[in-house]
This record gives sequence, C-alpha cells and structure tokens, in this order.
Amino acid sequence: MDRLHLTAEGHRRVAEAVWQTLGLEPEEDWRTPMPPTARPRWASRRLADARFAREHLGPWIGRRLTGRSSGDGRAPKRPELLPYAPSVSVRSERP
Repeated sequence: MDRLHLTAEGHRRVAEAVWQTLGLEPEEDWRTPMPPTARPRWASRRLADARFAREHLGPWIGRRLTGRSSGDGRAPKRPELLPYAPSVSVRSERP
C-alpha cells in the first residue's frame, strides 16, 4: 500500500457513491462505517513506515531532486490523439 491510492474496498465505495448519485438503485450504503480493526503495534507501524519510505518516499524525493518523473521513459498508453467515442456497454446489471 502506498498510502495514497484507494484499496479495492475504497474503489468499490467510490463506484457505489457514483452509482447512487446517478440515481440508480443502491446495492448497499457506501457510507457505512468500516468495521473496526485492531491497531498495529508500535514496532509494526515503524516497520511499515520504513518500508513506505524505502519503496515510495525515497524514490519520489530522488525524482524531484533530479527533475525526473515516474513516467519518464514509458511509452504512452494512447500515442495518437483520437476522437472521443463513448463506451457501447452500459452497466445494466450489477455483478
């Protein structure tokens, strides 16, 4: 976990919120509080902090100091500009 992006449950809740905002029938209330979890011990939290710093924070700082981006050297997903074409499939049934 990088402490920035949503988990699978977070993505599910955002999708449910959008679904309900569009006026469609809710599957469940996306605002339901998450179940409580046991707080990790101090040593586990420090280990997770160190892992986060090594895997994400350090490389991010290094890129900023050298003027690079995490996308440098990557090929574009869609290299040519194409006109917008809405998706043909419409979510009519919930999985």
